[in-house]
Amino acid sequence: MITMKWEAKIIIYRAESRIAVHFEKDADMMARIKQLAGIRWSQQLKVWHLPDTEENRIKFKLATASSLLPSEEGVIQIEKFKQWLRSKRYSESTINTYKDALKSFFVFYNTKVIADLINEDVIKYNNEYILINKLSASYQNQITNAIKLYFKTVKYTKIEIDKIHRP
Repeated sequence: MITMKWEAKIIIYRAESRIAVHFEKDADMMARIKQLAGIRWSQQLKVWHLPDTEENRIKFKLATASSLLPSEEGVIQIEKFKQWLRSKRYSESTINTYKDALKSFFVFYNTKVIADLINEDVIKYNNEYILINKLSASYQNQITNAIKLYFKTVKYTKIEIDKIHRP
């Protein structure tokens, strides 16, 4: 029996979370992958990609979304931030964008107390999440805006807002 080598990882493709699957060219594997729902080939990325669902994550042995949640404190703080944004009459679109951005940051640090986050943590997040996943500068800018606004208005911590730079 021949063991097929393949690799799967989460990517952002056209502003959508997808699972990229890379493997050596093999007719059997190509036939099998083409049968998956929502599968597409990216000529630019040179990978097959499919929707980022719980079922697909399990199928490709990736961490499930339920294991990628912010801490309990993070969930509470995201809700406080959302309420603050609503009270300032931000649009629902902006609220959702900022909420998702802050959630991404808190998931990355789901084992760290939010009050203990420092500027170096923002830099580490940018390098080890944003850049490694090849996320756009505009996405990074949205994350930065959300982090700065949250720490400036809702949660005062060790983070020095003026020292967080946008791309």
